[in-house]
Amino acid sequence: MKKYYMISLALFSLMVLSMACEDGPFNPNGWSTTSHEGFVLKWRVQGSNLEAELKGPSTGWIAVGFAGSYMMHNSNIIIGYVSGFSVNIRDDFGVDTNTHVSDSDLQGGEQNVSHKSGHEDSGTTTIYFTIPLDSGDLYDNALSEGQSYNIVFACSADGADNFTSNYTTITNTSITI
Repeated sequence: MKKYYMISLALFSLMVLSMACEDGPFNPNGWSTTSHEGFVLKWRVQGSNLEAELKGPSTGWIAVGFAGSYMMHNSNIIIGYVSGFSVNIRDDFGVDTNTHVSDSDLQGGEQNVSHKSGHEDSGTTTIYFTIPLDSGDLYDNALSEGQSYNIVFACSADGADNFTSNYTTITNTSITI
């Protein structure tokens, strides 16, 4: 009996070790992380894209804005929420410090967010997405690996599963891509 226990333990250890060696969004290999006031952002550069995971303290919408001048102003904002089995993520632009609009609602703007997914768990929302480092879109700030950028985090009240509810939390920090 002890022999089977040891073999089972060894196989389980190998399985866990092999999963830890995979390179993916749940593994720290190649990923950078920042935590700020209840938000956690993980990101990595993959070719000409930025892959990201954002976790925020709300079951409503959560958002991250890249390279703005102050708070939401001039930020490339990725905003998302989960409603049941539906994940909704949009590419927005910060038209002033407190207001954002869908890129596709602005003349010449387009949605440049892909590989969208997410989930809610224990009072938080997590979204996963990919954006181009330089989409060429007038409303997306070009990002470069090795450069530092201001970022803004924001979220709505719990249950605000839409893109229009006011934020209840907004904060800013900086990251190096």
